Amino acid sequence: MEASRSQYYNAYAAIMKITLRDGDATAEEKDFLQSFGKKLGISSSEYFELVDTYMEYVITAPYTYNERLESLFKLSEIVDGDDRLNIKYKEKWLKRIAIAIGFDPSNVKYIVAKSLDLFKGSKNLDMETYKEGIKNIMY
Repeated sequence: MEASRSQYYNAYAAIMKITLRDGDATAEEKDFLQSFGKKLGISSSEYFELVDTYMEYVITAPYTYNERLESLFKLSEIVDGDDRLNIKYKEKWLKRIAIAIGFDPSNVKYIVAKSLDLFKGSKNLDMETYKEGIKNIMY
């Protein structure tokens, strides 16, 4: 059965674990998580399987800073495009993710704010512009 799983199954399991593990995820966040899964090609049966087993998955953070930036770029792009979450929840969710993928917790609020700011009003933000914007944050 594992061979037929979505390409993003394990990554999505880790994201689900980050979102749900503290038990304080809101209904908005849970709805977003389900929608996010659909965007990644997670089937309904995979989603419900993960709801029962997400704590079993290991979170493997990207090793390099550039890999972390690339992951945050992709996630920020999806979060920014979802109008169901207000800015407070977008920030909260991305902060959780940023810490889990290895960003320094003391800088996460700045990185997330800048990330969302870069996407605001930009339909075609490219990876290099994003990386430069994040790397040049003035704390």
